[in-house]
Amino acid sequence: MTRTRIGVISPHAGFSQLAGELAVEMGIDLVIKEYSRTGMGDVLKEWENNHAVEAVVTSEIIAVPLRENTNLPVITVQVSGFDLLAALSKARSVGKRIIIAEYDHLSTMLDVNELDVPFVLYKQKDQLVDMLLNMRHEVDAVVGTMVTVLESAREAGLPAFLVQTNRGFIRCALEKAVRICLISRRDKKLCRSLQAVLNNAYDGIIAVDERGKVVIFNPVAEKITGLTGNQVLERHITAITQENLVCRMLYSNGGSIAGDIVQLGGLPFLLNRVPVSLGPNMAGLVITFQTADKIRQMESKIRKELHRQGLLAKYRFSDLVGRSAMMEETIKEARKYARSNAAVLITGESGTGKELFAHSMHNESARRGGPFVAVNCAALPESLLESELFGYEEGAFTGAKKGGKQGLFALAHGGTIFLDEIGDLGLSLQARLLRVLQQKELLPVGGQRVVPVDVRVISATNRNLPEELEEGAFRVDLYYRLNVLHLHIPPLRMRMEDVPLLFKHFFQRLTGLDYIKEWQINDWLLDKLKEHLWPGNVRELEGFVERYAALGEEDVVNHSTFRHLLAKLWRNEPTDRLSAGSQVLMLKLGHMEEMERQIIEQAISMVNGGKTELARVLGLSRTTLWKKLKKIDKTGG
Repeated sequence: MTRTRIGVISPHAGFSQLAGELAVEMGIDLVIKEYSRTGMGDVLKEWENNHAVEAVVTSEIIAVPLRENTNLPVITVQVSGFDLLAALSKARSVGKRIIIAEYDHLSTMLDVNELDVPFVLYKQKDQLVDMLLNMRHEVDAVVGTMVTVLESAREAGLPAFLVQTNRGFIRCALEKAVRICLISRRDKKLCRSLQAVLNNAYDGIIAVDERGKVVIFNPVAEKITGLTGNQVLERHITAITQENLVCRMLYSNGGSIAGDIVQLGGLPFLLNRVPVSLGPNMAGLVITFQTADKIRQMESKIRKELHRQGLLAKYRFSDLVGRSAMMEETIKEARKYARSNAAVLITGESGTGKELFAHSMHNESARRGGPFVAVNCAALPESLLESELFGYEEGAFTGAKKGGKQGLFALAHGGTIFLDEIGDLGLSLQARLLRVLQQKELLPVGGQRVVPVDVRVISATNRNLPEELEEGAFRVDLYYRLNVLHLHIPPLRMRMEDVPLLFKHFFQRLTGLDYIKEWQINDWLLDKLKEHLWPGNVRELEGFVERYAALGEEDVVNHSTFRHLLAKLWRNEPTDRLSAGSQVLMLKLGHMEEMERQIIEQAISMVNGGKTELARVLGLSRTTLWKKLKKIDKTGG
């Protein structure tokens, strides 16, 4: 478990020393700042925004202004009468004329009237100095709880004594802070768990609190109503029902019902409205709804069996990481394809996440209640792949299982089959696959009877299928059957702004952290990741993060481990990793002449064969290229 990290706002150095000693004994981490009249609000804001501490411990005399400047829990250390008497006793060793000085907005929480000691208040240090200068012939010593009193008395030429805080009281406050932090962590974990449950529930859930405002609106409710959580949360339910017909039907008069059937979007839904008690004379309302047809009940049984067999899509669009315009457009296009039943061909380089898109499209399709079967066409020899795809009858070949075997297409009936590396499929298997797609039926190996199948096909490849068509390595008719809808996944080098997000995502998943602190990895280091082109795409980046997480950072100041791994990555980067004609240039946006210079300079380092070959690759004549090179030399490029 992560050590508890507590902030301490200390009234004086003695308090700081005691708190530091106790932190070592208790095994907790402290961030200590001594109190001042200004700047405390900024300190607290920084702690809170950067998650630097989980709670604040301070003296009771300065707690009030601190609480006004933070949402962090503030635990106070009391000033006891014994502590005050001890300070007064020391002061009386100097003389009998003693005063207690304190800020006028603070409270010592002590009854000084019974002690028969004058009590003076001040707002500024200069004001206190002036008061003490005027009183120095009438006062022998000054007692206070803040270091400001010591400084002011010294300037006025008077001895001063601090009220020292009791060590035991500081320990009690720190122990209380630790307990509060642990409770807070538990509550946050519970909230995350509840949110995960709500987000993944198959029922639509809407909750209204005692004020009549919507406090829960889960993704299913969003999908059915067409509204987003941002549009409805913390708004009054009656205002929402006036704007949205579906919400008006769900809420109706807000009365309690159980198992009513309502038509929403042309589909029957089972609706429940349950009032819930939120305390004395306070009541809220929970609305749940789900499709009510009998297929729903059958689907539940089927899904249990599919789960047992592992035939479920694991990923959703929410699992895809990326905020670049290119990635957002790709996800938007994939969501549209998910609504269709047509075949989808996903293209993209190896490691770009083609399978994640296939899973996500299935999970957002009308077939999400059916099976999702994934098969890698390059992982098995053709003879074995045929029997795996289409199944076989008993005795079909030597070693065939008794009773035969159901093929993957049959297992995917009513759902989706994902054919990865479809470009590696042999021509004979391509012909059989084409028949299945055209006739929507298959013939098991060694079988005599065709089996009808209802399957949506999503295929993927990192090959250039149009080139394969020209070479005769892939059937034209099958290509057009698979490529009804085409989704291209951009390589990571084309969306470099997503690299830091992906690094953080993988790092948090591997380390179990809720967030990454500045000392673990900073934005400057994450930007350095963009200097590598990631030919292995997201898969390569994930491997890099796994290595970094496994090794651990040896130097949290200079991040030497991170830098070493990145340098090794650059060192091992092959110069010819991309085929001729597809070399990638990295350009800094600027004037056209400047970008042209960058292109020529980088092309020189990539092209072998002299200026003739360089001119050919750039599409320039030798004369034009010579003039441009001469111009670059003159400008010092």
